[in-house]
Amino acid sequence: MRKILALISFLFLISCTSQETFKKNPVDQLIVSMTNVNNFTIILQDIDAEEHLFSSDHYRQKFKVITMGADSVPQTKETEWYEVSETFFNLHSGDIGMEVASKVDGKLSKQVSPPGYSGYVGNSQYGQWKTNPSTGTSFWEFYGRYAMMRSVFGMGFYGPVYRSSYMNYRGYHSSGRNYYGGSSGSPRYGSYSSGAQKSNPSFSRRMSTSSSFRNTVGSSVSRSPARTAAGSRASGYKSSTSRYGSGSSSRSRSSSSGGK
Repeated sequence: MRKILALISFLFLISCTSQETFKKNPVDQLIVSMTNVNNFTIILQDIDAEEHLFSSDHYRQKFKVITMGADSVPQTKETEWYEVSETFFNLHSGDIGMEVASKVDGKLSKQVSPPGYSGYVGNSQYGQWKTNPSTGTSFWEFYGRYAMMRSVFGMGFYGPVYRSSYMNYRGYHSSGRNYYGGSSGSPRYGSYSSGAQKSNPSFSRRMSTSSSFRNTVGSSVSRSPARTAAGSRASGYKSSTSRYGSGSSSRSRSSSSGGK
């Protein structure tokens, strides 16, 4: 009898593991659906989690897809909620407002990047670097016909894109690391940034009012293989015990502190 019970437990464990391993990845689904699209950006719009005492927890994610339409006019679409595995939830729980996949001139990347950075900021087809005569700092400005892209990517919530920050991003990107900007413990981009709080009031409200949701997000960020603990407690959410900082992407697992 003990052997039979042990066998049943083993088979049950294998079944749960298989379901976790082979649960569909919504980002890959979206990528496949746009095989013939040469330029697109997939941004993580929102995340949610429901804890269950006697059954599996439920994890969900929602995305914004940006494609370039006729005359290079950006088209946006917000997806439905997707059920995701715990592993995939953990991987991207800190990436709200960030690009989680993009294709630029037919070249696909699943490197996590700040919104608009992978194919539009720094691209002379869409804008130029300008210098503030008072401060001497250089910042990105879209050409008039592409001015709407700042709104499409939600850049207004994060402030100007300075050339120094963009160059830091390029350095991180070339070595396979995710770039969140800001100082240690206070990222400029991602779920714990003030920009994400402003751009996604629903997520911000859940983080502020639900300790279980806040703890789920915080613990998943700390467990993510794509991040390392860095800096002090994230600001803006009371009683949060999670730590958050720039880390390596799926291409690189080395530890790193956040750039400025």
